[in-house]
Amino acid sequence: MLVVLAITMAINVPIAVSLGLGGIAYLVAKGQTDLLSIVAPRMFAGMNSFELLAIPMFVLSGDIMYQGRVSKALVDLARVFVGRIKGGMSAVTTLACMFFGAVSGSGPATASAIGSVVAPDMKEEGYPPEYTAAVISASGPLGALIPPSIMMVTFGATTNTSVGKLLLGGVGAGVLFGAFTMIHSWWTCGKRGFGVVRREKLTLRGILRAFREAAWALVTPLIILGGIYGGIFTPTEAAAVSVAYSLFLVLVVYRSVKLRDLPALLARSAETAAGVMFVVGAVAVFGWVLTREQIPQMLARAAIEHNLSQLTLLVIINIAFLIAGMFMNGSAAILLLMPVFMPIVSAMKIDPVFLGVMVVANLCIGMMTPPVALSLYVACRITKAQMSGAIRETIPFVFVQVVALAVLVLCPPIATYLPALLFGK
Repeated sequence: MLVVLAITMAINVPIAVSLGLGGIAYLVAKGQTDLLSIVAPRMFAGMNSFELLAIPMFVLSGDIMYQGRVSKALVDLARVFVGRIKGGMSAVTTLACMFFGAVSGSGPATASAIGSVVAPDMKEEGYPPEYTAAVISASGPLGALIPPSIMMVTFGATTNTSVGKLLLGGVGAGVLFGAFTMIHSWWTCGKRGFGVVRREKLTLRGILRAFREAAWALVTPLIILGGIYGGIFTPTEAAAVSVAYSLFLVLVVYRSVKLRDLPALLARSAETAAGVMFVVGAVAVFGWVLTREQIPQMLARAAIEHNLSQLTLLVIINIAFLIAGMFMNGSAAILLLMPVFMPIVSAMKIDPVFLGVMVVANLCIGMMTPPVALSLYVACRITKAQMSGAIRETIPFVFVQVVALAVLVLCPPIATYLPALLFGK
């Protein structure tokens, strides 16, 4: 089964097909061909989840925000906060990505939306295109860590963990990773002389205009988290509300999308969501085979028998998800690996909210790390940077975010304080 999975992934077969073929190959090799008839029902059962319905909704909401050019208002607001320091455009990029992540839930979408706005300004200020690509690549994945987050929803549905708590947990981690990234950018720009210090005076009118333009978009996470915390709606219903609010923003407030644009936008979102749900169904088959063979339970028993410490287990999980994030979609990695790790995690009484935030943080780092580096690929396409040079500029950001990850692992309250405060233990 694992051999088939490895071979098919090595020859660039889509991950959903690889997982499905791996499960089917195992049944055939064991002579259990009579069980092939339940593959399709297992796939359907894996996708037939009310919690997972939030995924296509958040995908659509993020696409609407992206097409609606909300990013320009968020970049202007970020300039108000950090645009006047040395290398300010680097910090503006990171902060704007954090803002956009609060309305989209997707790392690549965040990198693309914000990158397309800041890249021309960074070029004008003399930033090398490779460094610009590295900043966008390191900042974009923060959109998948800060709520609303598609990967958090996937983790919650896979492990039966409260999605509301996971989303709140991402706030502290997102701020931590964003702060580390901005500090590194500030230090690098000061050392290498990148960018210019803006001298124009900030006026109260300009500040208020930036807040007014961005305020409509920044209300989105407040509606989502406030509605969930207030018991007004479930996370899935919150995703539907975010779609309605996104449409209101781009059609009525910003007027950046026309009604005639909606069919193409809906089709594109449906294609993206269908790809994710296909992976969900294929993982259901793969996971069913693993469970049938009691592999997760065997690993849990082995960990307990060998007195594996919590820290050692967390290091193993970090390495596994960091590597997985380098090669595959984050949601696919969660769906594939968490059913294996969850029995061990439960046996060792590790907080699932902290674990979920840690896992997503690893996948965000993997998103900008070669060989696949989807976020870096998007950034290079926007900036027209050479991939080899962009990789060299990205490596320090990877190390900085790994340090931030270590801080998160050693200080779990960064992820768990807000959920415990608002939801209780």
